[in-house]
Amino acid sequence: MLNTPQKNFFSYSYLFGIFLLAASLPWSNLLMSIAQFILLFSWLFGGHLSLKLKLFAKNKTAVVISSVFILHLIGLIYTSNFSYGMEDVRKKIPLLMLPLIFASSTPLKKEIFEKVLSLFTISVITASIICFFALLGFTHKQILQPSDASIFISHIRFGLLISMTIFILGYFFITKNNIALKIVIPILIVWLISFLIMLEIATGLICTAIVSVFLIIRFLFISKKLSLKLSLLALLITSGAITIKTFYSISEKLNNHPAIDIKKLPLLTNNGNPYFQDTTNMDIENGNYVWLNVCEKELAEAWNKKSKLDYFGKDLKGNELKFTLIRFLTSKGLNKDAEGLNSLSEKEIQAIEKGTASINFLGVFNPTARIQKIFWELNIYFKGGNPSGHSVSQRPEFWKAAVGIIKENLLFGVGTGDVEKAFDTQYKKMNSPLTKQWRLRSHNQFLAIGTAFGIIGLLWFLMSLFYPIVSEKKIGNYLYMTFFIIAFLSMFTEDTLETQAGVTFFAFFNSFLLFCRDENDQRDKTPL
Repeated sequence: MLNTPQKNFFSYSYLFGIFLLAASLPWSNLLMSIAQFILLFSWLFGGHLSLKLKLFAKNKTAVVISSVFILHLIGLIYTSNFSYGMEDVRKKIPLLMLPLIFASSTPLKKEIFEKVLSLFTISVITASIICFFALLGFTHKQILQPSDASIFISHIRFGLLISMTIFILGYFFITKNNIALKIVIPILIVWLISFLIMLEIATGLICTAIVSVFLIIRFLFISKKLSLKLSLLALLITSGAITIKTFYSISEKLNNHPAIDIKKLPLLTNNGNPYFQDTTNMDIENGNYVWLNVCEKELAEAWNKKSKLDYFGKDLKGNELKFTLIRFLTSKGLNKDAEGLNSLSEKEIQAIEKGTASINFLGVFNPTARIQKIFWELNIYFKGGNPSGHSVSQRPEFWKAAVGIIKENLLFGVGTGDVEKAFDTQYKKMNSPLTKQWRLRSHNQFLAIGTAFGIIGLLWFLMSLFYPIVSEKKIGNYLYMTFFIIAFLSMFTEDTLETQAGVTFFAFFNSFLLFCRDENDQRDKTPL
């Protein structure tokens, strides 16, 4: 039996572990691990261990969501690379540990529950401000592309945390009557959305947009105020129209091919050197033909006078520098010769060295830059270009490989440890255009599960995702449903549970929002 001081110590250490874990999510894998160790320590030695195990066993929802960890253990039975499998199992420990601890511990009162959310929110906002200064160049880290400014964790995982933070701020805006918060929260939401745009974090932006649409539609149905319904409907229609117009404009600029009068194309540069005119290649950059008016002789000589990077070498992103330069000059409507190159500013030369291929991609705040890059990647891919190194156009190759593996291992997959080997084999079998360094795993959590555990494992995983919504009646709960949609959407384009930051984000919020709120405390439940 523990005496009162001992009970207090373990109670406070448990709370400290929760607060530390919430605060560490945007910062450090090490801090996440330390926080979970503190939680486990407090749970194990805080007394009543047998009772806690019984409480967990009786909680069907906790057992179901933690069973995904058991799935990975079962996958070790028929794997050949046991060491790789064990490393994968180690990453998945939060899937078991956090439901076990939270479901069998005393729920938190509303005030403590909200303080955890507040600390998480403050932590994410603070991290975003520091990353913004990194984007501006105030750190020693070299920023080759905006997403590199996410200096603590992967920009994709950070985007999910930011999206979650935006809707937690929405929760506080709805539930609190504090005038200062009503002013500050919209400003913070605008900042976080702007930050996602500046770092070009597409996953975070897409999740935020889709959850916002879901909430607007939901409020349209439940609101009794006609004025609010009309306002929300107008917002939805306006946002949709702006999105469609933006996508159409970018697509048209990429695919609209101006007429060419071959007879009027110049034969020589102003320096008397011949132009290369490829009138069969229809590649477009910012409405201009890439392979017209090109004089590589002049480009090479002029470039090597301005830069330490060789014209025939690589830019800092690892792409062919001459192609980056030619695309950039094309985007400005300049001829690809010495005169065109010499008109570039020092800032533009540095941007080209860093792999920036278009004038449209310059600037800290560029709302359409990421969309333009994605359109360009897909356009090149569907024309038969090599997708290696392009984050979006690589994904179809990843998915093809995953589907091929699943077809050959339909019921049970290849096991926990043989996923990497299976992908290597499949890429060779497909004769994939991806270079070796870019032959990665599926970047789709559902395909990742299907690859490792087959159709049976995938059905098991899907059941574990949707079961809590039904069993805990969470379909109308604002916080849980916003988290669920964000996590679920991320799994279509990312292996969300295959990194420590991703699996901890998912396991923490899934368990915290399900089990850590005192259900007897009915104040401000904020249903959807």
